[in-house]
Amino acid sequence: MRVLIFTLLLSVLSTSVFATQDKKTVQLRLQSTSTGQLDQATIYFDHAINPGYIYLEDAQKVFSGVAGVPVLWSLTANQVECSINGIGTLSNTEVVELGADVDVTGTYNIVPLQLDNFDPSSIIRLEDKATGTFHDLRSGAYSATIDANEPTTGRFFIHVSTPISLSTTNAGCADNDGTVSAGFDNSITWTLCNLYDMSNNLMGTYSNVNSTSQFSALPSGDYYVLLNYNGYTVTRNLHVNGTIVSAGIGASTFIAETGQEIDFHAQTTHANQFEWDFGDGTMILGVANPTVAYYEPGVYTVMMKASNSYGCADNSSVSVIINEATTTSIKEATSNSDVEIFASEKTVTIETEMTVENAVVTIYSLNGRPVYTGVVDEEEEKIDLNNVSTGVYIVVVEGTNGREVKKVMLTN
Repeated sequence: MRVLIFTLLLSVLSTSVFATQDKKTVQLRLQSTSTGQLDQATIYFDHAINPGYIYLEDAQKVFSGVAGVPVLWSLTANQVECSINGIGTLSNTEVVELGADVDVTGTYNIVPLQLDNFDPSSIIRLEDKATGTFHDLRSGAYSATIDANEPTTGRFFIHVSTPISLSTTNAGCADNDGTVSAGFDNSITWTLCNLYDMSNNLMGTYSNVNSTSQFSALPSGDYYVLLNYNGYTVTRNLHVNGTIVSAGIGASTFIAETGQEIDFHAQTTHANQFEWDFGDGTMILGVANPTVAYYEPGVYTVMMKASNSYGCADNSSVSVIINEATTTSIKEATSNSDVEIFASEKTVTIETEMTVENAVVTIYSLNGRPVYTGVVDEEEEKIDLNNVSTGVYIVVVEGTNGREVKKVMLTN
């Protein structure tokens, strides 16, 4: 058994004093299955730690010299035997050599006491060169027969892989060409790599993966990657951003009087550029929520184009009805006692003596969207609106004799 090596207490304390929140720790125990005697060693990865021995970062191994007690340690980059060994940031695959010394030949367990703060996709393996075995420490202890006369180093190694890296590209203007790329540490071959959407629909799969894999033709949304390594499963969530523009128009009212201000607002996603055409010659650019007043009665079509810096765009339009300023906002633009408009359930009836070939009827919902347009070619025209929902609608009849506007209620 080895002689006692003096260790400064400061070196033991410093590993906790200088630890950061990113510290990752592998703590191992070597224990005899016959006597229960044991020893422990710690390997940690932390920001700005030197892989060589520094007494403020590492603790040299103290060899007890007690008969029957096994000894476990790790080696720094400059081959110093340590009970606590700082390696530095885990930015590449790391391989750390272990030393194991026993004076009684027998079966020993190498037990992972702590695998703290590692990303779940970082695989931590114990290599036994004597048997050609790689053992996943996340699955538990490794059992080995160790001879009292065998070399104390060169047999056991800890392999720590870097986590997978995930990156995405935006889904484009058609919302169908986003990508997810998964980058792998090539020292590990994952059995399976699947991509699912949040409804658990499989979007793509790869088998036996140890290099960058890409999933393509994805719409924007939330996803998760499922990884399997010899039965060990990891999931990682991610989001694919969208650039597709959808456009709609809202307004404080779609039926107003001349001179009355209407507050319009763009109802969009992924848009930051706006072009408005209010149908009366008024154009407004660059404003999402303009305020406009009309000074002539009529029915105006408001059009808005929404776009963004990715080149994506969408258009939307609504109609607004402008009446002469009176005490009520629903009144005929030109008085015409020859037109009668009324509704029964979901049938609108128009009775008129206006010139038949020039009489047009348009029916609008209260948000200004037309639900019906047609020609009045009978003195009593019945319009079936069973395809629209119940509620209040605006009926506009225009012909050579004038224009009539009336609000009606459709019921079941």
